[in-house]
Amino acid sequence: MNKEQSGCTARRRRLNELLRVIGIECQETVELSAISDRAQEIGKNGLFVALQGTRADGRQWAEAVRQRGGYILSDQPGERTFVHPDPRSVYPLLLQAYYDYPALKLTMIGVTGTNGKSTVAQLLYDLFSENGRRCCLIGTGRILIEGENRGSPNTTPDPLTLVRLLDEACQRGIEVVIMEVSSQALAMHRVEGLFFDLAVLTNLKQDHLDYHKTLKAYQQAKFLLFEKLKEKGTAILNQDDPITRCWLAKIGRPVFTYGQDSVNFRIKPIAETWNSLIFELNDHRIETPLAGAFNRYNLTAALACGFALDLAWENMLDFARHARLPQGRMEIVAEHPVLAVVDYAHTASAMEAMLKHWRTMADRRGRQLRVVFGCGGDRDAEKRPQMGKLACLYCDQVVLCDDNPRSEDPNRILAQIAEGCDGRQKIIRERAEAIKFVLDGAQTDDIIIVAGKGGETSLIQDTTMTCLSDREWIERWLRQAGRKETCF
Repeated sequence: MNKEQSGCTARRRRLNELLRVIGIECQETVELSAISDRAQEIGKNGLFVALQGTRADGRQWAEAVRQRGGYILSDQPGERTFVHPDPRSVYPLLLQAYYDYPALKLTMIGVTGTNGKSTVAQLLYDLFSENGRRCCLIGTGRILIEGENRGSPNTTPDPLTLVRLLDEACQRGIEVVIMEVSSQALAMHRVEGLFFDLAVLTNLKQDHLDYHKTLKAYQQAKFLLFEKLKEKGTAILNQDDPITRCWLAKIGRPVFTYGQDSVNFRIKPIAETWNSLIFELNDHRIETPLAGAFNRYNLTAALACGFALDLAWENMLDFARHARLPQGRMEIVAEHPVLAVVDYAHTASAMEAMLKHWRTMADRRGRQLRVVFGCGGDRDAEKRPQMGKLACLYCDQVVLCDDNPRSEDPNRILAQIAEGCDGRQKIIRERAEAIKFVLDGAQTDDIIIVAGKGGETSLIQDTTMTCLSDREWIERWLRQAGRKETCF
Protein backbone atom coordinates (compact mmCIF):
# COMPACT_ATOMS: atom_id res chain seq x y z
CA MET A 1 0.00 0.00 0.00
CA ASN A 2 1.50 3.36 -0.99
CA LYS A 3 0.54 6.84 0.12
CA GLU A 4 -1.69 7.47 -2.86
CA GLN A 5 -3.59 4.25 -2.19
CA SER A 6 -3.89 4.85 1.54
CA GLY A 7 -5.59 8.21 1.33
CA CYS A 8 -4.91 8.65 5.06
CA THR A 9 -4.33 12.30 5.74
CA ALA A 10 -5.91 14.66 8.22
CA ARG A 11 -8.42 16.70 6.28
CA ARG A 12 -10.25 19.81 7.32
CA ARG A 13 -13.89 19.13 8.10
CA ARG A 14 -16.61 21.65 8.58
CA LEU A 15 -17.73 21.87 12.18
CA ASN A 16 -21.36 21.04 11.44
CA GLU A 17 -20.34 17.94 9.45
CA LEU A 18 -18.13 16.63 12.21
CA LEU A 19 -20.64 17.18 15.01
CA ARG A 20 -23.30 15.41 12.97
CA VAL A 21 -21.24 12.22 13.46
CA ILE A 22 -22.21 12.28 17.15
CA GLY A 23 -25.78 13.46 16.62
CA ILE A 24 -25.32 17.18 17.26
CA GLU A 25 -26.82 19.60 14.74
CA CYS A 26 -25.37 23.08 14.47
CA GLN A 27 -25.27 25.93 11.97
CA GLU A 28 -21.54 26.62 12.17
CA THR A 29 -19.92 25.74 8.85
CA VAL A 30 -16.37 26.87 9.59
CA GLU A 31 -13.56 24.54 8.63
CA LEU A 32 -11.95 23.10 11.73
CA SER A 33 -8.27 23.87 12.21
CA ALA A 34 -7.77 21.11 14.79
CA ILE A 35 -9.49 18.80 17.26
CA SER A 36 -7.91 17.84 20.57
CA ASP A 37 -8.45 17.35 24.30
CA ARG A 38 -5.21 19.28 24.85
CA ALA A 39 -6.24 22.91 25.24
CA GLN A 40 -2.81 24.24 24.26
CA GLU A 41 -3.26 22.78 20.76
CA ILE A 42 -6.48 24.65 20.07
CA GLY A 43 -6.51 28.07 18.41
CA LYS A 44 -8.99 29.84 16.18
CA ASN A 45 -11.66 27.52 14.75
CA GLY A 46 -10.33 24.50 16.60
CA LEU A 47 -12.52 22.13 18.63
CA PHE A 48 -11.50 21.46 22.22
CA VAL A 49 -13.01 18.36 23.81
CA ALA A 50 -13.18 19.03 27.55
CA LEU A 51 -12.64 15.74 29.36
CA GLN A 52 -13.00 15.27 33.08
CA GLY A 53 -10.25 12.99 34.37
CA THR A 54 -9.06 11.67 37.71
CA ARG A 55 -6.19 14.15 37.93
CA ALA A 56 -7.44 17.16 35.94
CA ASP A 57 -10.68 18.64 34.66
CA GLY A 58 -10.45 19.82 31.06
CA ARG A 59 -13.42 22.12 31.56
CA GLN A 60 -11.19 24.56 33.44
CA TRP A 61 -9.50 25.42 30.14
CA ALA A 62 -12.72 26.21 28.25
CA GLU A 63 -12.53 29.98 28.75
CA ALA A 64 -8.93 30.13 27.51
CA VAL A 65 -9.99 28.26 24.37
CA ARG A 66 -12.89 30.69 23.81
CA GLN A 67 -10.51 33.63 24.12
CA ARG A 68 -8.44 32.16 21.29
CA GLY A 69 -11.48 31.73 19.04
CA GLY A 70 -11.95 28.00 19.53
CA TYR A 71 -15.05 25.89 20.11
CA ILE A 72 -15.70 23.52 23.01
CA LEU A 73 -17.43 20.16 23.35
CA SER A 74 -18.39 19.66 26.98
CA ASP A 75 -21.04 18.25 29.29
CA GLN A 76 -21.62 21.80 30.55
CA PRO A 77 -23.19 24.64 28.51
CA GLY A 78 -21.36 27.85 27.69
CA GLU A 79 -20.49 30.30 24.95
CA ARG A 80 -19.15 28.64 21.76
CA THR A 81 -19.87 25.31 23.47
CA PHE A 82 -21.67 22.22 22.19
CA VAL A 83 -23.10 19.98 24.88
CA HIS A 84 -22.88 16.20 25.00
CA PRO A 85 -23.59 14.19 28.17
CA ASP A 86 -20.47 12.04 27.75
CA PRO A 87 -17.73 13.74 25.72
CA ARG A 88 -15.22 10.97 26.49
CA SER A 89 -17.33 8.32 24.75
CA VAL A 90 -17.70 10.31 21.50
CA TYR A 91 -14.28 11.95 21.36
CA PRO A 92 -12.64 8.99 19.55
CA LEU A 93 -15.49 8.98 17.01
CA LEU A 94 -14.82 12.63 16.21
CA LEU A 95 -11.11 11.95 15.86
CA GLN A 96 -11.64 9.00 13.53
CA ALA A 97 -13.96 11.08 11.35
CA TYR A 98 -11.60 14.08 11.32
CA TYR A 99 -8.69 11.88 10.24
CA ASP A 100 -10.85 10.07 7.67
CA TYR A 101 -11.01 6.69 9.44
CA PRO A 102 -7.40 5.50 8.99
CA ALA A 103 -8.07 2.11 10.62
CA LEU A 104 -10.40 1.18 7.76
CA LYS A 105 -7.47 1.48 5.36
CA LEU A 106 -5.20 -0.78 7.43
CA THR A 107 -5.23 -4.46 8.36
CA MET A 108 -5.96 -4.18 12.08
CA ILE A 109 -5.21 -6.97 14.58
CA GLY A 110 -6.36 -6.43 18.17
CA VAL A 111 -4.95 -8.61 20.96
CA THR A 112 -6.54 -8.74 24.40
CA GLY A 113 -6.46 -11.09 27.39
CA THR A 114 -5.16 -11.22 30.94
CA ASN A 115 -1.80 -12.82 30.11
CA GLY A 116 0.17 -13.13 26.89
CA LYS A 117 -0.89 -9.95 25.07
CA SER A 118 2.61 -8.56 24.67
CA THR A 119 4.08 -11.90 23.63
CA VAL A 120 1.40 -12.55 21.00
CA ALA A 121 1.69 -8.99 19.70
CA GLN A 122 5.49 -9.25 19.37
CA LEU A 123 5.22 -12.63 17.64
CA LEU A 124 2.68 -11.17 15.20
CA TYR A 125 4.87 -8.16 14.47
CA ASP A 126 7.88 -10.38 13.77
CA LEU A 127 5.86 -12.93 11.79
CA PHE A 128 4.29 -10.44 9.40
CA SER A 129 7.46 -8.36 9.10
CA GLU A 130 9.44 -11.43 8.08
CA ASN A 131 6.79 -12.21 5.48
CA GLY A 132 7.19 -8.88 3.76
CA ARG A 133 4.35 -6.94 5.40
CA ARG A 134 5.09 -3.43 6.60
CA CYS A 135 4.03 -3.42 10.26
CA CYS A 136 3.31 -1.26 13.25
CA LEU A 137 3.02 -2.59 16.81
CA ILE A 138 1.22 -0.66 19.55
CA GLY A 139 1.67 -2.25 22.96
CA THR A 140 2.87 -2.24 26.54
CA GLY A 141 5.75 0.18 26.91
CA ARG A 142 6.50 0.43 23.22
CA ILE A 143 5.36 1.46 19.77
CA LEU A 144 7.25 -0.12 16.87
CA ILE A 145 6.99 1.18 13.32
CA GLU A 146 9.14 -0.82 10.92
CA GLY A 147 11.78 -1.36 13.59
CA GLU A 148 11.68 2.19 14.98
CA ASN A 149 11.01 1.90 18.71
CA ARG A 150 9.09 4.60 20.54
CA GLY A 151 8.16 4.43 24.19
CA SER A 152 4.55 4.34 25.34
CA PRO A 153 3.24 4.88 28.90
CA ASN A 154 0.08 2.83 28.33
CA THR A 155 -0.75 -0.53 26.80
CA THR A 156 -3.27 1.26 24.56
CA PRO A 157 -2.57 4.97 23.87
CA ASP A 158 -5.05 7.77 24.45
CA PRO A 159 -7.43 8.38 21.49
CA LEU A 160 -5.56 11.39 20.09
CA THR A 161 -2.16 9.70 20.15
CA LEU A 162 -3.71 6.58 18.67
CA VAL A 163 -5.47 8.21 15.72
CA ARG A 164 -2.41 10.28 14.87
CA LEU A 165 -0.31 7.14 14.97
CA LEU A 166 -2.71 5.31 12.65
CA ASP A 167 -2.76 8.30 10.31
CA GLU A 168 1.05 8.29 10.26
CA ALA A 169 1.00 4.54 9.59
CA CYS A 170 -1.16 5.13 6.54
CA GLN A 171 1.03 7.92 5.25
CA ARG A 172 4.13 5.72 5.66
CA GLY A 173 2.57 2.85 3.75
CA ILE A 174 2.16 0.54 6.74
CA GLU A 175 -0.04 -2.45 5.93
CA VAL A 176 -0.60 -4.29 9.24
CA VAL A 177 -1.17 -2.73 12.67
CA ILE A 178 -0.99 -5.01 15.72
CA MET A 179 -2.51 -3.50 18.86
CA GLU A 180 -2.60 -4.66 22.43
CA VAL A 181 -6.05 -3.61 23.63
CA SER A 182 -6.43 -3.39 27.41
CA SER A 183 -9.67 -3.77 29.32
CA GLN A 184 -9.30 -0.22 30.62
CA ALA A 185 -8.93 1.13 27.08
CA LEU A 186 -12.11 -0.67 26.06
CA ALA A 187 -14.04 0.53 29.11
CA MET A 188 -12.77 4.11 28.70
CA HIS A 189 -13.76 4.25 24.99
CA ARG A 190 -10.17 4.77 23.78
CA VAL A 191 -10.76 2.55 20.75
CA GLU A 192 -14.27 3.73 19.81
CA GLY A 193 -14.50 4.15 16.05
CA LEU A 194 -11.80 1.53 15.39
CA PHE A 195 -12.62 -1.71 13.62
CA PHE A 196 -10.45 -4.81 13.49
CA ASP A 197 -9.86 -7.54 10.91
CA LEU A 198 -8.77 -9.98 13.62
CA ALA A 199 -9.47 -9.93 17.35
CA VAL A 200 -7.45 -12.30 19.56
CA LEU A 201 -8.36 -13.31 23.11
CA THR A 202 -5.49 -15.12 24.84
CA ASN A 203 -7.21 -16.00 28.15
CA LEU A 204 -9.29 -14.48 30.92
CA LYS A 205 -8.21 -14.62 34.56
CA GLN A 206 -8.63 -12.28 37.52
CA ASP A 207 -6.97 -8.89 37.08
CA HIS A 208 -7.62 -5.14 37.27
CA LEU A 209 -10.33 -5.45 39.91
CA ASP A 210 -9.03 -2.14 41.27
CA TYR A 211 -10.58 -0.57 38.16
CA HIS A 212 -13.41 -2.89 37.11
CA LYS A 213 -14.46 -3.88 40.67
CA THR A 214 -15.91 -7.27 39.60
CA LEU A 215 -14.65 -10.13 37.47
CA LYS A 216 -17.85 -9.97 35.40
CA ALA A 217 -17.28 -6.30 34.55
CA TYR A 218 -13.67 -7.12 33.61
CA GLN A 219 -14.83 -9.92 31.30
CA GLN A 220 -17.48 -7.73 29.70
CA ALA A 221 -14.90 -5.04 29.00
CA LYS A 222 -12.63 -7.56 27.28
CA PHE A 223 -15.41 -8.82 25.04
CA LEU A 224 -16.17 -5.31 23.79
CA LEU A 225 -13.25 -5.91 21.41
CA PHE A 226 -15.32 -8.42 19.43
CA GLU A 227 -18.03 -5.84 18.85
CA LYS A 228 -15.38 -3.91 16.94
CA LEU A 229 -14.68 -6.57 14.33
CA LYS A 230 -15.10 -5.50 10.73
CA GLU A 231 -17.97 -7.05 8.78
CA LYS A 232 -15.66 -9.79 7.48
CA GLY A 233 -13.52 -9.90 10.61
CA THR A 234 -12.56 -13.05 12.50
CA ALA A 235 -12.25 -13.80 16.22
CA ILE A 236 -9.38 -16.02 17.41
CA LEU A 237 -9.97 -17.56 20.84
CA ASN A 238 -8.21 -19.89 23.27
CA GLN A 239 -10.70 -22.75 23.58
CA ASP A 240 -8.87 -24.26 26.55
CA ASP A 241 -9.66 -21.20 28.66
CA PRO A 242 -12.91 -21.97 30.55
CA ILE A 243 -14.22 -18.40 30.63
CA THR A 244 -13.54 -17.90 26.94
CA ARG A 245 -15.50 -21.05 26.07
CA CYS A 246 -18.60 -19.53 27.66
CA TRP A 247 -18.47 -16.62 25.23
CA LEU A 248 -17.90 -18.53 21.98
CA ALA A 249 -21.54 -18.50 20.90
CA LYS A 250 -21.89 -14.77 21.58
CA ILE A 251 -19.23 -13.44 19.22
CA GLY A 252 -21.45 -13.01 16.16
CA ARG A 253 -18.53 -13.29 13.71
CA PRO A 254 -16.51 -16.19 12.29
CA VAL A 255 -14.35 -17.78 15.01
CA PHE A 256 -11.09 -19.73 14.90
CA THR A 257 -10.27 -21.54 18.13
CA TYR A 258 -6.95 -22.95 19.30
CA GLY A 259 -6.13 -25.36 22.09
CA GLN A 260 -5.69 -29.04 22.88
CA ASP A 261 -9.35 -29.76 22.12
CA SER A 262 -9.80 -27.30 19.26
CA VAL A 263 -11.06 -28.38 15.86
CA ASN A 264 -9.34 -25.43 14.13
CA PHE A 265 -5.83 -25.27 15.59
CA ARG A 266 -5.27 -28.36 17.71
CA ILE A 267 -2.22 -28.37 20.00
CA LYS A 268 -0.59 -31.67 20.96
CA PRO A 269 2.38 -31.24 23.34
CA ILE A 270 5.45 -33.40 22.63
CA ALA A 271 8.37 -32.05 24.66
CA GLU A 272 9.70 -29.00 26.47
CA THR A 273 13.03 -27.95 27.94
CA TRP A 274 14.11 -24.84 29.79
CA ASN A 275 14.56 -23.04 26.45
CA SER A 276 12.48 -24.86 23.83
CA LEU A 277 9.13 -26.40 22.93
CA ILE A 278 8.12 -29.16 20.53
CA PHE A 279 4.47 -29.75 19.72
CA GLU A 280 2.13 -30.74 16.94
CA LEU A 281 -0.24 -28.15 15.52
CA ASN A 282 -2.80 -30.01 13.44
CA ASP A 283 -0.55 -31.94 11.05
CA HIS A 284 2.49 -29.71 11.50
CA ARG A 285 5.45 -30.30 13.82
CA ILE A 286 6.40 -27.09 15.60
CA GLU A 287 9.91 -26.67 17.02
CA THR A 288 10.61 -23.35 18.69
CA PRO A 289 13.13 -21.79 21.11
CA LEU A 290 10.29 -20.36 23.20
CA ALA A 291 10.06 -21.66 26.77
CA GLY A 292 7.02 -22.43 28.91
CA ALA A 293 3.93 -24.47 28.11
CA PHE A 294 1.85 -21.29 27.90
CA ASN A 295 3.96 -20.15 24.95
CA ARG A 296 2.55 -23.03 22.91
CA TYR A 297 -0.70 -21.10 23.11
CA ASN A 298 0.86 -17.71 22.42
CA LEU A 299 2.72 -18.96 19.36
CA THR A 300 -0.36 -20.81 18.09
CA ALA A 301 -2.46 -17.65 18.41
CA ALA A 302 0.05 -15.82 16.22
CA LEU A 303 0.16 -18.63 13.64
CA ALA A 304 -3.65 -18.71 13.54
CA CYS A 305 -3.61 -15.01 12.66
CA GLY A 306 -1.06 -15.69 9.96
CA PHE A 307 -3.28 -18.42 8.53
CA ALA A 308 -6.32 -16.11 8.61
CA LEU A 309 -4.37 -13.52 6.62
CA ASP A 310 -3.06 -16.02 4.06
CA LEU A 311 0.53 -16.58 5.15
CA ALA A 312 2.03 -19.85 3.88
CA TRP A 313 2.47 -22.66 6.42
CA GLU A 314 6.02 -23.26 5.21
CA ASN A 315 6.95 -19.69 6.08
CA MET A 316 5.20 -19.85 9.44
CA LEU A 317 6.95 -23.08 10.43
CA ASP A 318 10.28 -21.50 9.53
CA PHE A 319 9.39 -18.48 11.66
CA ALA A 320 8.55 -20.69 14.65
CA ARG A 321 12.05 -22.18 14.56
CA HIS A 322 13.62 -18.84 15.48
CA ALA A 323 10.75 -16.94 17.14
CA ARG A 324 11.68 -14.69 20.05
CA LEU A 325 9.89 -13.31 23.07
CA PRO A 326 9.67 -9.60 23.88
CA GLN A 327 12.17 -8.18 26.34
CA GLY A 328 11.35 -9.07 29.93
CA ARG A 329 9.17 -12.06 29.10
CA MET A 330 10.87 -15.29 30.24
CA GLU A 331 14.12 -13.50 29.46
CA ILE A 332 17.26 -15.50 30.22
CA VAL A 333 19.76 -13.00 31.64
CA ALA A 334 22.46 -15.49 32.66
CA GLU A 335 22.81 -19.21 31.94
CA HIS A 336 25.84 -20.01 34.12
CA PRO A 337 26.71 -20.46 36.94
CA VAL A 338 23.07 -19.89 37.83
CA LEU A 339 20.13 -19.65 35.47
CA ALA A 340 18.75 -16.13 36.03
CA VAL A 341 15.41 -15.17 34.49
CA VAL A 342 13.48 -11.89 34.33
CA ASP A 343 9.74 -12.16 33.76
CA TYR A 344 6.81 -9.74 33.67
CA ALA A 345 4.39 -12.06 35.50
CA HIS A 346 2.36 -9.77 37.74
CA THR A 347 -0.94 -11.64 38.04
CA ALA A 348 -1.59 -14.80 40.03
CA SER A 349 -2.37 -16.82 36.90
CA ALA A 350 0.77 -15.65 35.07
CA MET A 351 2.86 -16.27 38.18
CA GLU A 352 1.58 -19.82 38.52
CA ALA A 353 2.13 -20.70 34.85
CA MET A 354 5.65 -19.30 34.91
CA LEU A 355 6.68 -20.85 38.25
CA LYS A 356 5.20 -24.23 37.33
CA HIS A 357 7.49 -24.33 34.28
CA TRP A 358 10.61 -23.38 36.23
CA ARG A 359 9.77 -25.77 39.10
CA THR A 360 9.82 -28.61 36.59
CA MET A 361 13.12 -27.40 35.17
CA ALA A 362 14.66 -27.03 38.65
CA ASP A 363 13.60 -30.56 39.57
CA ARG A 364 15.21 -31.91 36.40
CA ARG A 365 18.44 -30.19 37.41
CA GLY A 366 18.11 -31.33 40.99
CA ARG A 367 18.53 -27.71 42.03
CA GLN A 368 16.58 -25.03 43.89
CA LEU A 369 14.11 -22.49 42.53
CA ARG A 370 14.38 -19.02 44.05
CA VAL A 371 12.07 -16.06 43.36
CA VAL A 372 12.21 -12.31 43.99
CA PHE A 373 9.00 -10.33 43.45
CA GLY A 374 6.56 -7.74 44.74
CA CYS A 375 3.17 -6.33 43.72
CA GLY A 376 2.37 -2.92 42.27
CA GLY A 377 0.59 -0.28 44.33
CA ASP A 378 -2.78 1.25 43.42
CA ARG A 379 -3.66 -2.00 41.67
CA ASP A 380 -5.79 -5.07 42.43
CA ALA A 381 -4.96 -5.98 46.04
CA GLU A 382 -6.82 -9.32 46.02
CA LYS A 383 -4.07 -10.99 44.01
CA ARG A 384 -1.32 -10.19 46.53
CA PRO A 385 -1.85 -13.05 49.03
CA GLN A 386 -2.61 -15.37 46.11
CA MET A 387 0.78 -14.60 44.58
CA GLY A 388 2.49 -15.08 47.93
CA LYS A 389 0.87 -18.49 48.30
CA LEU A 390 1.92 -19.55 44.80
CA ALA A 391 5.50 -18.40 45.35
CA CYS A 392 5.79 -20.53 48.48
CA LEU A 393 4.08 -23.47 46.79
CA TYR A 394 6.54 -23.67 43.90
CA CYS A 395 9.77 -22.10 45.18
CA ASP A 396 12.47 -23.09 47.64
CA GLN A 397 13.25 -19.48 48.49
CA VAL A 398 10.89 -16.48 48.39
CA VAL A 399 12.10 -12.90 48.80
CA LEU A 400 9.55 -10.07 48.72
CA CYS A 401 10.53 -6.57 47.59
CA ASP A 402 9.09 -3.34 46.20
CA ASP A 403 7.46 -3.22 42.76
CA ASN A 404 6.09 0.23 41.86
CA PRO A 405 4.39 1.04 45.20
CA ARG A 406 3.02 4.25 43.67
CA SER A 407 0.90 6.03 46.31
CA GLU A 408 0.45 2.99 48.58
CA ASP A 409 2.46 2.18 51.70
CA PRO A 410 5.10 -0.32 50.48
CA ASN A 411 5.13 -2.12 53.82
CA ARG A 412 1.38 -2.66 53.62
CA ILE A 413 1.70 -4.18 50.15
CA LEU A 414 4.42 -6.58 51.29
CA ALA A 415 2.41 -7.53 54.37
CA GLN A 416 -0.57 -8.40 52.16
CA ILE A 417 1.62 -10.62 49.98
CA ALA A 418 3.03 -12.27 53.11
CA GLU A 419 -0.50 -13.16 54.27
CA GLY A 420 -0.48 -15.90 51.62
CA CYS A 421 3.02 -17.16 52.44
CA ASP A 422 3.95 -20.02 54.73
CA GLY A 423 6.49 -18.18 56.86
CA ARG A 424 9.55 -18.96 54.73
CA GLN A 425 9.44 -15.60 52.96
CA LYS A 426 12.02 -12.89 53.60
CA ILE A 427 11.24 -9.22 53.07
CA ILE A 428 13.92 -6.92 51.63
CA ARG A 429 12.19 -3.79 50.40
CA GLU A 430 15.06 -2.48 48.27
CA ARG A 431 14.64 -4.43 45.03
CA ALA A 432 18.29 -4.34 43.98
CA GLU A 433 19.37 -5.58 47.42
CA ALA A 434 16.78 -8.36 47.29
CA ILE A 435 18.21 -9.52 43.96
CA LYS A 436 21.75 -9.43 45.40
CA PHE A 437 20.67 -11.38 48.48
CA VAL A 438 19.24 -14.22 46.41
CA LEU A 439 22.18 -14.34 43.99
CA ASP A 440 24.69 -14.38 46.86
CA GLY A 441 23.00 -17.40 48.42
CA ALA A 442 22.42 -19.36 45.22
CA GLN A 443 24.31 -22.52 44.36
CA THR A 444 25.56 -23.55 40.92
CA ASP A 445 22.71 -24.36 38.52
CA ASP A 446 20.00 -22.96 40.80
CA ILE A 447 17.24 -21.09 38.98
CA ILE A 448 16.59 -17.49 40.04
CA ILE A 449 13.42 -15.71 38.91
CA VAL A 450 12.98 -11.96 39.27
CA ALA A 451 9.30 -11.37 38.51
CA GLY A 452 6.80 -8.58 38.10
CA LYS A 453 8.57 -5.84 36.15
CA GLY A 454 9.98 -7.60 33.12
CA GLY A 455 11.68 -5.12 30.82
CA GLU A 456 10.65 -2.03 32.81
CA THR A 457 13.55 0.28 33.61
CA SER A 458 12.13 2.34 36.47
CA LEU A 459 10.44 1.97 39.85
CA ILE A 460 7.59 4.31 40.79
CA GLN A 461 7.00 5.43 44.38
CA ASP A 462 4.65 8.34 45.02
CA THR A 463 5.56 10.82 42.28
CA THR A 464 9.20 9.71 42.11
CA MET A 465 10.53 7.52 39.33
CA THR A 466 13.86 5.79 40.05
CA CYS A 467 15.93 4.08 37.36
CA LEU A 468 15.86 0.35 38.02
CA SER A 469 16.28 -2.55 35.62
CA ASP A 470 16.05 -6.11 36.95
CA ARG A 471 18.23 -7.33 34.12
CA GLU A 472 20.94 -4.75 34.78
CA TRP A 473 21.03 -5.49 38.50
CA ILE A 474 21.36 -9.22 37.90
CA GLU A 475 24.22 -8.59 35.48
CA ARG A 476 25.88 -6.14 37.86
CA TRP A 477 25.78 -8.41 40.92
CA LEU A 478 26.99 -11.46 39.00
CA ARG A 479 29.80 -9.44 37.44
CA GLN A 480 30.89 -8.03 40.81
CA ALA A 481 30.88 -11.51 42.29
CA GLY A 482 32.92 -12.79 39.35
CA ARG A 483 30.24 -15.37 38.62
CA LYS A 484 28.88 -14.21 35.28
CA GLU A 485 29.80 -16.43 32.35
CA THR A 486 26.97 -16.08 29.88
CA CYS A 487 24.59 -13.22 29.18
CA PHE A 488 22.10 -12.92 26.35
